[in-house]
Amino acid sequence: MSQQRQTKVLRIGIIQDGKIVQERLIKAGEPVTIGDSPKSTFVIPKAALPSASFTLFKPSGKGYVLQFDTKMRGKISSGGAVIALQKASEDPQVTRKDGIAQLPLTEQDRGKIQIDSVTVLFQFVPPPPVKAVKPIQQMDFRPRLLQEDDPVFIGFLGVWSALGLVLAFWVWRTEPVELTLDDVQERFVKLVEAPKVEEPPPVDLPPEPDPDAAPTQATEAQTQMKNASNASDRAKAESARKDELINNSKLLLKLIGTQGESNNGMVANLWSDEEQGLTGIDQALQGSAGATTDAGAATRVGNAGGTGAANIGEIGGIGGGQAGNVAVAVTVKPKVSSGTGSVAATGDENQIKSTVAKFSGQLQYCYEKQLKAVPSLEGRIEVGWSVANGAVTGSPYIISNTTGDAELADCVTKKIRRWTFPADVEGDMSWPFLFQQKK
Repeated sequence: MSQQRQTKVLRIGIIQDGKIVQERLIKAGEPVTIGDSPKSTFVIPKAALPSASFTLFKPSGKGYVLQFDTKMRGKISSGGAVIALQKASEDPQVTRKDGIAQLPLTEQDRGKIQIDSVTVLFQFVPPPPVKAVKPIQQMDFRPRLLQEDDPVFIGFLGVWSALGLVLAFWVWRTEPVELTLDDVQERFVKLVEAPKVEEPPPVDLPPEPDPDAAPTQATEAQTQMKNASNASDRAKAESARKDELINNSKLLLKLIGTQGESNNGMVANLWSDEEQGLTGIDQALQGSAGATTDAGAATRVGNAGGTGAANIGEIGGIGGGQAGNVAVAVTVKPKVSSGTGSVAATGDENQIKSTVAKFSGQLQYCYEKQLKAVPSLEGRIEVGWSVANGAVTGSPYIISNTTGDAELADCVTKKIRRWTFPADVEGDMSWPFLFQQKK
């Protein structure tokens, strides 16, 4: 059985700069246009063509007609003979229409046509198999789990799947083993079982004495021994206290100028029980050679080394002053007070005054800080400022400054710049501040 003959299709290739830049199979009955128009079948740079989209191959019945003009060059192989395009245009059998030559083509014809720098190759070829061309809508681009070209992955997947099945079967068939504390190591038992705490052995306490029973001879002996022990401890403590007082009294006498012990031994036992109060102290001091408690005179040492009685009233003359006249240090306290200001602003004037009085204490810092540099600093500074929505706007300015200190004035304006008034206050105001040192 003979196969039905298929109609060949036109195959066209575009060569530019020695390279094939475009190639396409043309369906039967579809015209082929060429030019610089985007609607052309083949878009080429602008060339000497009759129109922007010139029909180069025109369908005619079951074949094609080649259309060309005198500016085109090329060769055509038709019927086993090669004919130049210019010679074919001079053939009287070639029809012309509007100056365009029309040459019918057969399925055995092929050739090339040169249009300026572009060369067009054409030939008729059998159409591709229908099964080889599949619509894109019918193509499946979804990824597959197992790819035929990945045997390594399939091998690893099979091995690990088999091992997993074996392990699962072994776990399912193995019976669980129950362990007791005897089977577990001792170091793990300590973590599981709480340590046992041994209870202390009971202590036999002596029986409580009966308060109603008469005291026995043994009980009375224990009581006497306890009393004797307490009396001995009290005697030792009292003796240690007396020794400490005696040592302290000797140290005191050395500090105030004693030159030896008293003749009657009063210093050795100054704080004894027999000598109480100031009487024993006076007698001890009178017995010493270097100190006396006489209210009228005291022993003093002169420049030449002699001694003499010095009255207490003469002590004031030693320093060059008079007795009884003592210099008293005068304390100076800096103070900042606000005077009566001038207000040209909206809002309650009493609230404005109270706000100024409240914040004027901040200026005390500026005054005390500058007094360290200028101790005699005093005077009056009057400052003006503007308020909008309760906040000080701009920079406060100095109206007058009798202190003559620019640093103090600068500190004052910086403090006022951060003051806040009630929200309804808006306008201008000025205020004097007095800086004084009160004694």
